[in-house]
Amino acid sequence: MVDAKIVKSHYSLLMRLVVTGGFGFIGSHFVELALSIGHEVIIIDKLTYSGNTLNLENISKDSYRFIEMDISEFDSLLAALNDLTPIDCVINFAAESHVDRSILNSAPFISSNIKGVANLLDALKLGKFTKLIQISTDEVYGTISHGSWDESFPINPRSPYSASKASGDMLCIAYKNTFGLDITITRCSNNYGPRQCVEKFIPNSICSILDGMEIPIYGDGSNRREWLHVSDHVSAILKLVEASQIKHSIYNIGGSEFSNLEIARMITDYLMVNNDSIIFVPDRQGHDFRYSVNHELFASEFNWQPKYELFGGLQETIEWYVSNPVWIKSSKDRILK
Repeated sequence: MVDAKIVKSHYSLLMRLVVTGGFGFIGSHFVELALSIGHEVIIIDKLTYSGNTLNLENISKDSYRFIEMDISEFDSLLAALNDLTPIDCVINFAAESHVDRSILNSAPFISSNIKGVANLLDALKLGKFTKLIQISTDEVYGTISHGSWDESFPINPRSPYSASKASGDMLCIAYKNTFGLDITITRCSNNYGPRQCVEKFIPNSICSILDGMEIPIYGDGSNRREWLHVSDHVSAILKLVEASQIKHSIYNIGGSEFSNLEIARMITDYLMVNNDSIIFVPDRQGHDFRYSVNHELFASEFNWQPKYELFGGLQETIEWYVSNPVWIKSSKDRILK
């Protein structure tokens, strides 16, 4: 948890923030951080299967305002923003984000990740708020066999999900260039930590073991990802929100690289089960082999580095899931809706 007294000593300007997707995994952690500092927070969330009000159950409902809404519905969004002005910054976490779901049906991804972003940009153009932070993903770059992407690397999305996020990025760049708007895009690596939807790889692996089942891994488990603790991620985003000057339009935010099999074995080792609990299943269509981002641009400009090393952060995450069976059931139930 953030020590609010320490953090407040560093910031004097409190802001009115609109956080879309604020009941989601990353969004809820950002809301906690922003509130701990004293910023005013308004959450806009559609409350899909991954948006869970239990994610903020330890925060007083009086400390934030909540508007249940789909950002892909422009008239409703505009009316809400009109009612909320003045707004210092909108941080857009609202997104469909599961690659497997995008392969089965891309329509929700197009609606949220493209149309929803376009609606926010049109509202920004109309002066309904001052600044937009668009939360994107390293998956827009595609796959890389060696080295790391910097922010100038061409995008090459390879799934409907990453294509929808890349489309949102391109809209942001176009609106910034055309209208001179204050827009910043962040492209983060895979996040992990408490309160992540149980369909995602790490929580699914943990919950599989807790349920006495095997961890399913695509292919041979050699696919590699960078892993970033959600607390490190939201601390980076807050720096952009509070910055009086931002020099660049796009920033990578990365973590530590491991294979999927290495992650699964860390989980089985910590939970003291045999590696026979890991099974290999047919690979996903178009499965990107490796992601790796160079985040030195952001680190040098904002004096930021991840604080969590993977194994310690993973242990903390496992313990959170072990201790929160009610939350796990809620997440599973929401997936089945």
